[in-house]
Amino acid sequence: MSEGKERSEARLANLRAIEPLLGALRVLSLSTMQMALNRQASLTVYAERFALVAAQVRAQAGRVITLTEAEERFDYRPVEKYQVLAVIGSSRGICGQYNKQLARLAAQHLEAAADLPANVLAFGIRAQRALTQEGVRFEAWEALGQGSMPAYDLAARLMREWTASFQTGRLVRVEILSFRKGSAGANYKPVLTTLLPENGGEAGEAGQKELPWPPPVIEGSPESMIEQIDKHLLAIRFYQLILDAIAAENLYRYRLLEEAKENTSNLLEELALAIQAERRKEITQQLQELLVGSGMLAQR
Repeated sequence: MSEGKERSEARLANLRAIEPLLGALRVLSLSTMQMALNRQASLTVYAERFALVAAQVRAQAGRVITLTEAEERFDYRPVEKYQVLAVIGSSRGICGQYNKQLARLAAQHLEAAADLPANVLAFGIRAQRALTQEGVRFEAWEALGQGSMPAYDLAARLMREWTASFQTGRLVRVEILSFRKGSAGANYKPVLTTLLPENGGEAGEAGQKELPWPPPVIEGSPESMIEQIDKHLLAIRFYQLILDAIAAENLYRYRLLEEAKENTSNLLEELALAIQAERRKEITQQLQELLVGSGMLAQR
């Protein structure tokens, strides 16, 4: 057996062993993306209902309530203000330029917003490696996505810490850098989203809707209720960003695996043809040797 044929058959066997694995990873990525999108759709419906409850409470209170500000204490020392940039990356591989795009945009944003000290939080080991290559200093955190599920406990704890720091006046703004779906199409791209301070757009839209009748009976302080509702709506926005990032990551992975599957299929066909050609050559050579040995064909 020729050396070239042996190599071709070894490559063919390896590719045939890899092909089912690529197919399984491809299906897993697609199903994870779809589950994240389904959870995001359910969360959107839940957020709309919750915003409607907030609008009803505001209507009963007769005014729009915002988050309560902490009482300022007189201090001779100036307050050290800072901003937070949270980069939602991935911990799993096979997603191409996903994390590199996030790291590149983070470096550009920090350079443009150098007027205020920034605390960069990097979620996911792959994003952390990409940020290191871009020369960005960060705090390393575990990934915010677990399969198709956000890490709710970690996200809720971060929201509580950010809200408390924002109310004291030390934290000026919180921005989330993550992949989000464009409004015009289905393509995902890295986008900066301002989580704090809130723009009030969602509350305003809910307030413009016709409220159900009869009005609810509110027991207790409407101001306290609205404060808790606004905090919860803020956390829901954060969860939605995480789910969007999970869907985008798995879409990137699915596309790469789909391309790898097509390349593997093409290589399998090429190797099969090459092995068939080598076998024809071997059969032809063996026939020639038999004919020469029997004297039916003169030796050249």
